[in-house]
Amino acid sequence: MEQWNNVELTSLRKKSYTLNHEYDLANKCVVANNNSDASNVADNNVNDNNDSNNANKSELLQPGSNIKPKVTAENVESLVRRLYGITINEIKELISYDDRNYLIQPDWNIKNPIIATPWPHGYVLKILNALDSKKTDFIDAQNHLMMYLSKEGIVCPTPITNVNGKYFSVEHMNGADYVVRLLEFVPGQMFHEVEKSNYLLYKSGEYIAKIDRALKNFHHDAYDTHKTLWMLESIPQLREFLYVLQDHERKAIVEEIIDSFENNVLNKIDELEKQIIHGDYNEQNIIVEQSKSSASGEYKVKGIIDFGDTNKSPIIFEIGIALTYMILQAKSLESGGYFLAGYTDIRPISNDERLLLKYCVAARLAQSLVMGAYTHSLDPSNEYVLVTQEEGWKIIEELWRNRFADIDEVWQTTADKYLTQSVK
Repeated sequence: MEQWNNVELTSLRKKSYTLNHEYDLANKCVVANNNSDASNVADNNVNDNNDSNNANKSELLQPGSNIKPKVTAENVESLVRRLYGITINEIKELISYDDRNYLIQPDWNIKNPIIATPWPHGYVLKILNALDSKKTDFIDAQNHLMMYLSKEGIVCPTPITNVNGKYFSVEHMNGADYVVRLLEFVPGQMFHEVEKSNYLLYKSGEYIAKIDRALKNFHHDAYDTHKTLWMLESIPQLREFLYVLQDHERKAIVEEIIDSFENNVLNKIDELEKQIIHGDYNEQNIIVEQSKSSASGEYKVKGIIDFGDTNKSPIIFEIGIALTYMILQAKSLESGGYFLAGYTDIRPISNDERLLLKYCVAARLAQSLVMGAYTHSLDPSNEYVLVTQEEGWKIIEELWRNRFADIDEVWQTTADKYLTQSVK
């Protein structure tokens, strides 16, 4: 039986509609013109440091902001009917961090006048949060990136054109503008749903290394200026959200990590190799399947979803972020070595980069823990944002207080031992 790619499914509904394909371009044109005007103003004031700093700050999440779309099931049903000609048979909301995502199964008995070749597994309608919806150039970049990776043999969602032949639109709903797009649904089990064998950790390292290798030749102008709070480059901004931590010892650890990351990593950022990275290779975004070459039925990586955190960063940030989530899933610092074994089998990591990995892992743990607590404070019903908390605090305390000095050697020893095995 096919399984859905998500943490939890909600709002199961069955609907049938007649089609209505009216579409109002006026709002999209206004948004596009506003974005163009903003770009021109930025170009004309490139030498004004104060304006530049304010503009950069406005692109990042600010304390107190609740940016998740405020939409109803009726909004969703109307959107897919109007923009994509879909008559809904089933609709299920997927748990998400800041966006709204809906898994849609069309009524296959009704011919679709817009989508000529139906995708048999269904679709995911994504309604982006209010902050990211302002960055339409970045949405365009994401779409091109997914289509590029698909051509490179990476299994990932690909966007569907709407009634106007576009890969997204800006829709005004309940007092705000949101980017809306439709992606092909990729079936399979998620990483967090299966046993975390050493083999799976190794194959996970291989897969993200293949993605990084492919993305080395991908370029889009939007990534040159795109910034978000979830980039490791934004770790210093984490200080603005520390008020959500009530435990003084935990707050002290995070403050130490931020200081250390600034001094040991960010001060060297101009020397590090940069490219476009996925930026969020975690257990909720990795699709797995049973490996035919594994006698014990172990799992390997099939594909990847969620490109909302793609960005241009040092490649070591990609490795550090992915390594963080592998350690959390395995519940063991040592297990990071299996992931690194797989990664280095595809793409080498320099000695200088290796020395920065532990700082990147500590920084990502701190980032995830603080921002998870912050987002939950805004929406206590969103348990998804807390998935890292319990294990995360155990790992960050063990790493930072007890294992920081020797963890490089531990990872290397684990990787070397695994790579010498006759069967990986």
